[in-house]
Amino acid sequence: MKPRPLKALANAAIRSVLPRTVQYGRARVVLNPKDPVVSGALAFRVYERSELAFVEKSLRPGMTVLDVGANVGLYSALAGHAVGPSGRVAAFEPDPESFQYLQKTIRENGLSNIQPANLAASDQEGVSRLFTSSANRGDSRLYNNELSDGSVEIQTIRLDDYLPTVGIQELDFIKMDVQGFEGHVLAGLEQTIRHSPRLVMMSEFWPDGLRRAGTNPNELLERLEQWGLKIHELRAHGETRPIPDKHAFIAQLRGRQYTNVVCRMSG
Repeated sequence: MKPRPLKALANAAIRSVLPRTVQYGRARVVLNPKDPVVSGALAFRVYERSELAFVEKSLRPGMTVLDVGANVGLYSALAGHAVGPSGRVAAFEPDPESFQYLQKTIRENGLSNIQPANLAASDQEGVSRLFTSSANRGDSRLYNNELSDGSVEIQTIRLDDYLPTVGIQELDFIKMDVQGFEGHVLAGLEQTIRHSPRLVMMSEFWPDGLRRAGTNPNELLERLEQWGLKIHELRAHGETRPIPDKHAFIAQLRGRQYTNVVCRMSG
């Protein structure tokens, strides 16, 4: 699906002024010059302000962090600096184009505590097709959609199987943004989550995308609670608030509307 003429013109204008890198705190991010959305938002300082504020006040030295849907590596680089030499970051980005910039970002920051993987987290190991959008490299999905204008064959893994092979048995922090595929990622991560007593997770929550990917949004929240997680909604400035009525919370998010949930292991 091609962008409409005015949108295409605006995207071209954004691409023409993108710098090679942008600085966020201690992290220097290498931008994708073809991407007007994620890289454009980073360059113009309008990218995920509430999410960044939450991450900044949540990460500590020595933590083990999982970044699922790392894109060009902003959160991975921020985490790499925050957790320091005694911590580690596992970063997953299935889109080969975005993965190149993730690797460049890691090198730009001189970070040796980040382990990048050009793999897609899912509920099963195998080969799948990633549907991509040339107008938005942050909108790669593991299900076909009307905004996709390309696709690439990628490898999928279950994180419960993969993480132990790189020496990770439990996690302190998860950042996840996979365009509605979160339910499948979490199904393949249940055991690690259950064995992570200090876990905090920040995940995009997009009901329409979840349904398109085959996940019931309400059942997903109930599953997280069954695993021992307390669920909050991420608000402005990185603040959080409890979700008293899950059905009403989901019902208010229609179509392209989404938010982020913050889940903390209780007890």
